[in-house]
Amino acid sequence: MRRFENINLLRALAALAVVVYHVVELGHWGSFPDHGPLLAFRIGWIGLDLFFVISGFVITYSAIMLYRQNPGGFARQYWARRLTRIVPLHFLTMAVWITVASPGFLSQGFQTWGWQLLTHVAFVHNFWPATYGSINGVNWTLAVEMQFYLAVALLVPWLARTPGWRIWLVSAVIAWVWRGAMVLLHAHEDSWHLFLAVSRLPGQLDEFGAGMFLAKLVLEERRRRAIDALPWLVGACAFGYLAMRLYWPHASYWNFPWMVVFWHSVLALFLLCVVASAIWLPQTLATRWLRPFDYLGEISYGIYLWQLVAIDAAMAIAGPRPALVLVVTLALTIVISALSWRFFERPIMDLARTPSLRVRNARAVE
Repeated sequence: MRRFENINLLRALAALAVVVYHVVELGHWGSFPDHGPLLAFRIGWIGLDLFFVISGFVITYSAIMLYRQNPGGFARQYWARRLTRIVPLHFLTMAVWITVASPGFLSQGFQTWGWQLLTHVAFVHNFWPATYGSINGVNWTLAVEMQFYLAVALLVPWLARTPGWRIWLVSAVIAWVWRGAMVLLHAHEDSWHLFLAVSRLPGQLDEFGAGMFLAKLVLEERRRRAIDALPWLVGACAFGYLAMRLYWPHASYWNFPWMVVFWHSVLALFLLCVVASAIWLPQTLATRWLRPFDYLGEISYGIYLWQLVAIDAAMAIAGPRPALVLVVTLALTIVISALSWRFFERPIMDLARTPSLRVRNARAVE
């Protein structure tokens, strides 16, 4: 199975962008730059969209490879990898969050906290507003991811034989229809409820679909050359400019139904080109020249899930000094995530693999 080390650089960028964004928002950092390069962190939530495109690529690529190699054993291998990667840290961070960040959680009454735990364990907590962000708020995306994993497992025979452009087209149409329907159904409600509705899996399928299209493209290619990255880099510049040119005049976003329905597809085009560039550029960018960021990408799942606990601790340590809160948050998040990867996540993942498929050899396509 081919390795795409540069993907870790994008994971690192996405995770750090989300962390900085949350420090800015949760710390009410009004003086954070609103112009220049740092302005990008004010929309650091785009890191989540990048994660969805990456997942569309790596999950579809690895699933089709597993299916073609061993159709009969596909389900066992696929779910062993997916569950050992996602579930243990999800459960651990939930337990820590309940203990440290929400000590009154269990005093709500069994019917309330039992329902909260059940929905989070089943990865359906994004279905209801009351459970959406109730435990370690960032993990609503895990529900979307796990639901996507289920869709891939069920559809893998179709994915294996269907052209990538058709997969992406079907995914985009489903996303447009879903988001359009949610705009009509929730037009009378506030933007929070509309966000909850459109952020469920059907509303993210154009981004997953972009990654799925790319997976099929890579699976069908004959050879990979560095020069092939050039058109993708040009496309990233063009679609990135277009996406931001559309976004900033309509930054209130939820007030513009056409933005809610279609803008994320333009963003998906930009992110598709970014991920494709990372695939076709020399992988020594990650393995040699940007090795520290490669490692941050390797532990990015932990960075993402530990960030809110770290932000709470940083605010308690640094007080009303947002710049110091950011520094402490990044330090705590990286240290905790590194320890989590070394002593918890990686050993569990190794248990699900044969000796020939250890984490270091397969991590770039997970």
